Amino acid sequence: VKMTGMASKSLFDFKPAGAVDIDVVEWMKQTNEDSGIWERYVDLVNEHWNDSECDDEIVRLYRESNSHFFNEMSKYREYQEASKLVETREIFVPTSHDGDFKVPVFVYTPKSLGGNSHNAAYIYAHGGGVIAATATDSRPILVYTAVQCGVVVFNVDYRLAPETKSPNNIKDFYEVVKYVSSNAESLGVDPGKICIAGDSGGGYICLGAMVLLAQRDEAQLVKLAIPSQPMIDDYSFGDPLCMTVEERYDHLQRRHAYRLIASDLNSQKSCPLMFPGK
Repeated sequence: VKMTGMASKSLFDFKPAGAVDIDVVEWMKQTNEDSGIWERYVDLVNEHWNDSECDDEIVRLYRESNSHFFNEMSKYREYQEASKLVETREIFVPTSHDGDFKVPVFVYTPKSLGGNSHNAAYIYAHGGGVIAATATDSRPILVYTAVQCGVVVFNVDYRLAPETKSPNNIKDFYEVVKYVSSNAESLGVDPGKICIAGDSGGGYICLGAMVLLAQRDEAQLVKLAIPSQPMIDDYSFGDPLCMTVEERYDHLQRRHAYRLIASDLNSQKSCPLMFPGK
């Protein structure tokens, strides 16, 4: 049977309208090549992603590579100048879902906001595949975000895998969201202007918190969520031949990350806190 074609101005004929900054692409490539750590990590994880005996070395290389990347990024003048325009303090949010633990949160308040008490709150989970990086690593770009957007940023230092398993790292972030909402007045923010966000692994944390809020009928606490390039499902465990070139490049890295994040990957396959896309 011959199928007739379909024409659409939205879905089927959709063309990406974004722009690729070649300078940024080249900088990221050169930064990784300069250290050599990233290449060693990729080679090892691609060969041994499912070998628990190699986990410690893979995690070490991944964390070292992330640290190098963020350190290089922090050297940009725009970020350094923004750092002078914010007040920084650290708070600790008590939790008990995985032992007694106080989640460190760095708060960046633009000096331009003065004594305003109804500022928008931007609660952020850093990237790193839920395995690497720290809240401190993301400080340069977040102080810049605070200044440019005129918001109070809450930079959450949630616990990492494999030391802390899902969903406990998500719950670290969730408890911070609840804390900010409950203590909005003393924190100088408007409880009706709370945004949550995260990049990559932090996008996974953000999405997981959205799921948890919905499950507990608390979605109204958040007015905006921005999970950027998030880890969302188990697509990386599928057939590589069905993937794009970009997906195929890092699907073994994603498999390894999920294996370390999970308490028990098989039993959590259908859990929306493990795979928020489900």
